[in-house]
Amino acid sequence: MNEENKKDQEGQEGIGKRQEEEKDKYEEYLNGWKRALADYDNLKKELANERVQMRNSAIEQIFFSLLPVLDNFDQALRFKPDGLDEKSEKWLQGILHVRAQLENVMQDMGFEELGKEGEMFDPHFHSAVDERESDEKESGIILEVHKRGWKRGERLIRPAIVIVSK
Repeated sequence: MNEENKKDQEGQEGIGKRQEEEKDKYEEYLNGWKRALADYDNLKKELANERVQMRNSAIEQIFFSLLPVLDNFDQALRFKPDGLDEKSEKWLQGILHVRAQLENVMQDMGFEELGKEGEMFDPHFHSAVDERESDEKESGIILEVHKRGWKRGERLIRPAIVIVSK
């Protein structure tokens, strides 16, 4: 019986060893699967971030292409002649409508206009090219806007170019 007990014990040890090997293999496969799943999740996040960055880059490229057009509208309107006849005045209203549509497109893309006459000068958003004496306005008020500034979210795209009261 000793020999039979010895064989049974050896057989059980062999089964135990095999079970241990299978368990190790199972854990190795499970850990590999978990790593692959984590890598896939990270890849999805990276691709989503990349899409957002590409979209933002494309929007900014469009913005910078349209910005000179809007600046030219602003510049032309500074020199609007007085005493226009009715026909010319209607034409001008049409031009102003086109300008407003362009401004709406900028706003729809997330851009916000900076620098309006009468606002307080803020060096974070405005760039002063000149200072003028003003009896009507207190010091640091924007008297004139040469070029509008723009920001998107918290990012400053271009500071407003302004003249400020002394």
